[in-house]
Amino acid sequence: MHFKHHQIDKKKWDKCISSSKENIIYAFSWYLDQVSPKWEGFVLEDENNEYIAVMPLPTKKKYGISFLQVPLFAQQLGVFSIKKLSTFEFKAFLFLLQKRFKLISNYPFNTTNYEEFEIEFEEVFDKNTALKKHKTHHLSLNKEYSQIRQDYKKDTKYRINQAQKQNFEAVRKTQNDDIDLVFDFFEKNVSLKNGISSQAKQTLKTLFKILKERGLTELFYIKNNQNEIVSGVFFVKSEMFYQENNQNYCTTKWIYLFNAAKKKENQKDESRRWFLDKFIQEKRSLIIVNNFEKQSKSTTYETVLDFESAQEKSVVRFYESFGSKEKPFFVVDYNKLPFYTKAIQYLIRIIRQFISK
Repeated sequence: MHFKHHQIDKKKWDKCISSSKENIIYAFSWYLDQVSPKWEGFVLEDENNEYIAVMPLPTKKKYGISFLQVPLFAQQLGVFSIKKLSTFEFKAFLFLLQKRFKLISNYPFNTTNYEEFEIEFEEVFDKNTALKKHKTHHLSLNKEYSQIRQDYKKDTKYRINQAQKQNFEAVRKTQNDDIDLVFDFFEKNVSLKNGISSQAKQTLKTLFKILKERGLTELFYIKNNQNEIVSGVFFVKSEMFYQENNQNYCTTKWIYLFNAAKKKENQKDESRRWFLDKFIQEKRSLIIVNNFEKQSKSTTYETVLDFESAQEKSVVRFYESFGSKEKPFFVVDYNKLPFYTKAIQYLIRIIRQFISK
């Protein structure tokens, strides 16, 4: 069933997300409210009207046409379920998506959807035109740090060792306006040419405030030996608790949501590489303490660093250099609007470009 934003029971929605195997922070109602304020959803209910499977729909409207567009700071969405869905049930979500929206701009499913229903995706969508295969990279922190570092690429080990000689210092930040500087670094060195909207900064600030209040974020700035801030990194904590085959699972995922550096001309920035190694060491140490306190035969604990990889080859190589593993997910992207509608859209864009000159 398709629910408009005002029809969604957010308590039921969040209960479904938190109990699902696919659980990831981007899909909670309070997170979606910030990145896509008018979001809607597909909902599968049981006989008691409880939500047993949901699918967030970040809708937008332009030129009178309702369409889906992936929001900023939400790499994975898709279907979330408190039970194992059948092939028929999962495909029903995909068919509903096709029927409801004639225009979809890079809607991302989650890695668990890919793992469990890869064939179903390819049966519903044309993999040559509508279906794209993207990937993120996960690094399990459940091994000893020495074992994790052993899997680093040789060049990465060398660069980290060299960076340590620069006496970098990581400073944890907590104030809402602290996020401004890392975005300013991004804006100056990456610019907005990659499609980052002008509202991105305010969205990031609001997210940081809300996540901080919930104890789900960590922001660091890295200083060099001249006490100059050279880069910033922003992590989000996403926790999942679910049951499968009478076994409880608890996974803590640290998502590398946003980062940027104050690069100088002809100078490489190694501060973030250095910091990621320190972050891995810190979280690995906490795992040892926490798992000792939580030991239980009926619960399996895991901690993961999710690099939230972009698709650029250079970025992928950087994250792979830490020994991370590729985790694919599908992205749906198509335009099935009638020809005359496409022509009108094109004409409007041309007129607006002409006016703005």
